[in-house]
Parts: sequence; structure tokens; C-alpha cells
Amino acid sequence: MKSFQIRSKMVSGVAVLYLKGHLDAHQVARFEKELVRMIKDSNYNILINGQDLNYITSAGMGIIMGYIDEVREKGGDIKLCALSERVHETFDLVGFTEIYDFVPNEQAAIEKFKPFSPEA
Repeated sequence: MKSFQIRSKMVSGVAVLYLKGHLDAHQVARFEKELVRMIKDSNYNILINGQDLNYITSAGMGIIMGYIDEVREKGGDIKLCALSERVHETFDLVGFTEIYDFVPNEQAAIEKFKPFSPEA
């Protein structure tokens, strides 16, 4: 079985999930558990950093899709960053690039979560 690791931390008020390895049907429950924990802790700005993610199945993408409405209803969002070309293409094939914000790197994604405040 291919390995999968997940870790999380708060960065500038954004809950960042770091995914590593292969997120397949055998590992999807771990991913969902961590995502649900973030939401239950009232973290509605969630960034999925896929820099070290090699593979994701439709089950993994389904977890993300399953929580986007709840997060957005609470004023937050789920963004994805630093995906490899292969993983990004997988998301693109199923139309996720029309629904989610894909950002090249973590810092740029964190900045996109900051509220727009026009200068006075």
C-alpha cells in the first residue's frame, strides 16, 4: 500500500492541511477526520497544501466537495495550493478548477484569505 501522511497547523489564521503521498480510498477517512476537526474547531478558512501530494482519487476529491458549502455558508473557503501538474490535471478533469481557488504557493494562498480592505 502506498503511504499517505497528513499534518495540519494554523498559519496567519488559516488552517493549513499538508497532504503527502497517495490519498486513495484506503486513506480518505483520515483526511476527512482532519478536515471535520478543523471545521468543528470553527476554522472555516482552510488551505490544502498539496506540494507533496503525488496522487488523489475521486474519493479524496469528494471529501473536499462534501464540505465546501458548509465552509462557505460560515464565511470561509477551501483553497488548494502548490499542486503538482499531475494532481492539478486530475482536479481540472472533474471541473474543480471552476469551483475552487488553486494558488501556486502557500504564501500567496494565505494572502488571498485576508479580507479586502480598501484604503481610506
